[in-house]
Amino acid sequence: MELESLGIIVPASLSLQQPSWYAPHSALADHVQCIWCMPLQPDTTRPIEKLYPDAGASLMFEFTRSNVICRFCFNTDTIPHRWSSDAEHLSVRLKPGAIPVLLSPVFLTSVNQSQQVDEYDLPGITALCEALLPLAAEQRVMCIQQWLLSRLQCHMQRNKPVNTALVAALCSITVSPEQHARELGMSRRTLERRMRSLMGITPNQMHSFHRIRKARELLLRGKTPLADIAVLSGFYDQAHFTNLFHEATMESPAQYRRRKLSQISNTST
Repeated sequence: MELESLGIIVPASLSLQQPSWYAPHSALADHVQCIWCMPLQPDTTRPIEKLYPDAGASLMFEFTRSNVICRFCFNTDTIPHRWSSDAEHLSVRLKPGAIPVLLSPVFLTSVNQSQQVDEYDLPGITALCEALLPLAAEQRVMCIQQWLLSRLQCHMQRNKPVNTALVAALCSITVSPEQHARELGMSRRTLERRMRSLMGITPNQMHSFHRIRKARELLLRGKTPLADIAVLSGFYDQAHFTNLFHEATMESPAQYRRRKLSQISNTST
């Protein structure tokens, strides 16, 4: 599975855990980015990772010998997370706009915290978790996708068809929100209302996610000067870039580059 084509920046330390990656069912491709499974690896200490916001969300399953815990994570800030080494893990990465379709709009209010899904009245989730426990990883992926397909079918029966082109257009903010609204032929207020109802975020947040994501991609290339990255990522200058990047990621661009390139070097040796 080509992860780069899916726009995934894989944590270097996560790559060491040898997760298996799965493409979504074709009927789920508009709503699910990917699914990955990480095996049980006792006697190891998994590092704390940073989960960067991109308007998507994760449905995360943790398997021990006798129990399954399903958590939901929708972050608009960068948050730390450590995967337990004494459990198997499976994560469904949802695309922006998928939460109201595959789960429920109420999940949009659960921001920047990992919450157990059984706290919500989500039909079928308890039976799903019970069915998953004895299965192998690939069977779990198939079972979860069948459940997601049933959730999609239920949404389609009760609601108007999802305008996936509109969701994609709303997500592609590479200019200011005001200019983006004009290009879409709507007012700034309409743009904000639609993004909040579909994705639970504002146009300013989406614009920031895109700029930080672009900067992270360029920093991973290693040699591009920070001043050039600032301009290429849509910031006014290097100072503006450094301040907003640090605010969004809790480290400076130089620190991020040094840490990531060191991790990549360690995983290749």
